Amino acid sequence: MFPALALASELMKLGAEVSWAGRGDSLEQAVAREHGFEFEPLPSAGLSGRSLAGKAAGAFQLARGTLRALGMLSRRLPDGLVAGGGYTSAPVLAAARLQRRPYFLLEQNCVPGRVTRLFAPAAREVYCAFPPARDLRARVQVVGNPLRPALAAGGRADDGRTVLVLGGSGGARALNLAALDTAATLSNCHFIILTGRRDYELVRSLVRSKNVETVEFTSQPELLYRRATLAVSRAGGLVLSELLSHGIPAILIPYPHATDGHQDANAQYLASIGAATVLDQNRLSGLTTLVGTLLGDEPRRQAMARSALAAARPDAGAVIAGRIVECLAG
Repeated sequence: MFPALALASELMKLGAEVSWAGRGDSLEQAVAREHGFEFEPLPSAGLSGRSLAGKAAGAFQLARGTLRALGMLSRRLPDGLVAGGGYTSAPVLAAARLQRRPYFLLEQNCVPGRVTRLFAPAAREVYCAFPPARDLRARVQVVGNPLRPALAAGGRADDGRTVLVLGGSGGARALNLAALDTAATLSNCHFIILTGRRDYELVRSLVRSKNVETVEFTSQPELLYRRATLAVSRAGGLVLSELLSHGIPAILIPYPHATDGHQDANAQYLASIGAATVLDQNRLSGLTTLVGTLLGDEPRRQAMARSALAAARPDAGAVIAGRIVECLAG
């Protein structure tokens, strides 16, 4: 959703008129309308990991969504479509293929999602945040994740002892609890834990040291990034792009149940370029030692920061928008 929002802003700068289609009664709908986009709600549902009855219900929703998307495209007659990935994109992409309309795909992770893999061969171009771990049989451009300007700007003014803990949009209890243990041991450091709304009260109740700052949710993560000396984070594609843009050395703890192991692949990519080190969730007992070692090794952190900034793509949104306009004009 947020890379799509950043890209939509760049397309509008080039004179495009942008409408948004997605799942109704969702955060996506609220965010799109908050930013002034006309929103088309479409039925959609995922199929992965569901029971046979759940898969049947999901398939019915996808069929309904595709029929509604066909009507939407026939009314609007768009020059092109951009899909941000995930099952909510599937009905519109299916309709676009049936009507032979040009479309483009955004892929946030090293392991392309199932919708990306299905629709990539017929896409005009696929824009990947990181080098894809699988052949998509498509015109792939590795250009980074579109970020809104405040995030793309990057920059830090940290104090050399602040650890930012990021569990993803929903939080991560395992990371939150391990961070509390680490903070209690490393009392000379400051910890900012972005808990997620689910665990905020639990984490607050378990804080046992004065060096912990808990944040339930923020719509301005860049304010936290600027303070971070080191990040302890899950390994979703968007948060990694944000860490790279700010040059933050990272300890990455991939979510072990992520679809197709995509967080493991993301984390290993950042480790391969020298921007992060990877810690398995089943070895969280070693987090305190690893955090202490990195905080005490400024040359290593500086090298990791340089590697992160070298891999960052702060202009991804503008580059992708320019390519889309060029493709549609040609």
